[in-house]
Amino acid sequence: MIKALPDKYIRKAIYDAVNGIVVDGETILCYDTRVAGKPNDNYIILSTQNNEVIKSNKCEYHWRSSILIEIVTRYKLSGNTGSRLLADNILDKVRELTNSLTLEGGFDIIHQTQSFPNDLQGETSSELIYRKFIRIEFLIN
Repeated sequence: MIKALPDKYIRKAIYDAVNGIVVDGETILCYDTRVAGKPNDNYIILSTQNNEVIKSNKCEYHWRSSILIEIVTRYKLSGNTGSRLLADNILDKVRELTNSLTLEGGFDIIHQTQSFPNDLQGETSSELIYRKFIRIEFLIN
């Protein structure tokens, strides 16, 4: 038997854990794939997700799922050399708060791991943008 897709339950657990956290005096909001309205300069995006059915058990299949979480910090370019420190601090807080999640919907997390893909840095004509990532992988029953 295959349970429902766990995506919405994973996003809800992460959103509930990290939305509105305060890091270095800044309130960090969390968004689902896209920032609505006029965003703060610092925010979290719940990005891509994927799932695979694991058929190692006849009675009930497992899900192998992952989600990519993006931390974004933006600074005005004018006269600013920029710093990744706030992005680092937000990432560390998100890592801490998502290290031991529980899911609704009748799902049990058997195993959870975190990894940290490469950072990205960019600039527009008016901003410096720092992006840090955390990928959380789950084995779910």
